[in-house]
Formats: sequence, structure tokens, C-alpha cells
Amino acid sequence: MRTLRLAGAASAGLLVLGACGSQQGAALFVGDERVPETTIDGYVATIADFRAEQGEDLAIHDYAGDREQVVVYVLYTELGEAVGLEPVSDTGADELETIALEAENYFQQLVGRAEPRALTADEIEAVAAAAATDANVAGYTQTDLELLAGFTDDLAGYVEEYDVSVNPRYGEFDLSPLPSVFPVEVPQR
Repeated sequence: MRTLRLAGAASAGLLVLGACGSQQGAALFVGDERVPETTIDGYVATIADFRAEQGEDLAIHDYAGDREQVVVYVLYTELGEAVGLEPVSDTGADELETIALEAENYFQQLVGRAEPRALTADEIEAVAAAAATDANVAGYTQTDLELLAGFTDDLAGYVEEYDVSVNPRYGEFDLSPLPSVFPVEVPQR
């Protein structure tokens, strides 16, 4: 009897270790889709190659912004596919350009599905604060902001519904186009 209990405990331990191992090397998750870090790193390497061709000194380049942009591209592409949106018909010159076109296509479709909503008092204050330091925010109309509010509500719902998460290697991640006003934080896993 004791042997059976030890075997059961060992099996449970192996299952837990196996579950942890299946998440190692993953950059992000959208539903059942697991995007490996190697995919993100490959796109970042493509950007680095382009920068090197342009004569940029890569020894002093900070890749954090490139990684974040690539994660956004891949995340919107995976989310668009999970939601069942219409795929892009145009392909780019390379894989990175294609994923950027896909991400933009899905982003536009998600925005197009959004229902505008009135801003809360806190959001109005956040817009005023952001507009004081950001000319882009200052240029938004009330209609633009109401659409962004509805869109980010939808994004937050998609993050929850499709169990979207990002590897902690990529830091705290916000999917919102205007995070200072309408945050849409993506959990880490």
C-alpha cells in the first residue's frame, strides 16, 4: 500500500514538472496557441540585420523596444486568428513584414468591431493629463476617445476569454494603444 502511495506521489510530481516544462521557452500564449521565444527572437534578429545594413551600431542598441513591438505583432495576429477574423490577403517581402501586415489587419478589424462608450471621470482626467504632454493624445476627438474606450474594453475581454499571457522575460505588458488612459494589461505566465 505504501508503495502505491509513493508511486502516486511520484506520478503527480512528474505531471507538475511536465506542465512546467511545457511552458519553458514560450514567449506568449493565446488560447491553446503557444508561441515560442525562438519565434520572437527570430523576428528581432531580422530587425537587427536590417539595422546593421543601415549602418547602425548594434553594440549600443537596446532591443527592448524591438522585442515589445514584435510581441505586439504576434499577439494581435494570434488574437485575430483566435477570434476568427478575416486573414490578410497581402503578404510582405519577408516573414516579419507579413506578420506586421497581419497584425495591422487584425487590429483594424478589432477596432471596427468595437462599440464606442462614454468615458468615466477618471478616464477624462487621465486624457487631460496625457494630452498635456502628448500632442497625439491632444489631437484625439471625443469620438476617437469613446471608440478607444470601447475597443480597450473589448481587448480586456479578449485577454481574459482567450487566456492571453506573456512570458515575464518581456516585462509588464500593456496591449492598449493608449495605456496611460485605457490600460489593458496582459498577465505574465
